[in-house]
Amino acid sequence: MGEPDFLRHSGWVGQTDLAETLTIVGCGAVGSHVALCAARMGFTKFQLFDNDQVEPHNLPNQAFNVKHIGWSKVEALQDVLREFNPQIEVVTHKCFFTSAEHKSTVEGPLVIATDSMSSRADLLSTFSENLDISGVFESRLGFDYGYVNIIDNLSKSACDKWAKTLLPDSAVPEGPCNQKICTTLVQMTSSLLVHKICERARSFRLEEPWTFAPSTMFDVSNNSFRTISFK
Repeated sequence: MGEPDFLRHSGWVGQTDLAETLTIVGCGAVGSHVALCAARMGFTKFQLFDNDQVEPHNLPNQAFNVKHIGWSKVEALQDVLREFNPQIEVVTHKCFFTSAEHKSTVEGPLVIATDSMSSRADLLSTFSENLDISGVFESRLGFDYGYVNIIDNLSKSACDKWAKTLLPDSAVPEGPCNQKICTTLVQMTSSLLVHKICERARSFRLEEPWTFAPSTMFDVSNNSFRTISFK
């Protein structure tokens, strides 16, 4: 049986750099594409949390295929990852993540790709000053914008600053019918998030300082494209 060859980007980052377990909370649009992109970069250990099933309307913007309709998202994503690379190891959790139940299981880089602000608020108590977690990478997505936030989880001030950006779920506006999510922006956001995880891993190998970068926003509204970085 053949295996992927990562030679084409191994001069920048390789499998030995990506040996940690990548924990992803939320395996929908961004979460599923982050997982597949990370596998294509060389990650082979994943821990996945999601309590949903794959539905037909998920297929255009998530990393699943028609055969996965009706599967749990974590098991469908495990199948997608192992189809790409049979050497990949996946721990699946068919449940909603809560810090009270699952804090002790989280290790490595943590990706937050959940559907609600309340779930993000709960995750704060998992990652804040947690030495087992090596950086937090969060996405927020609308129909015509996407954010990637990178949080130094060992800095209490950075965690507190991020927490202040969380709104009540009721205050988050919902897009109009048929303009909820767009796969082009999903994949740009997911790819940038994985790129930042890889940058951090490469810096560790080279023993170079790595600064938790400002937040980045893609804005594709008004028939234009802008990338905005801000602290």
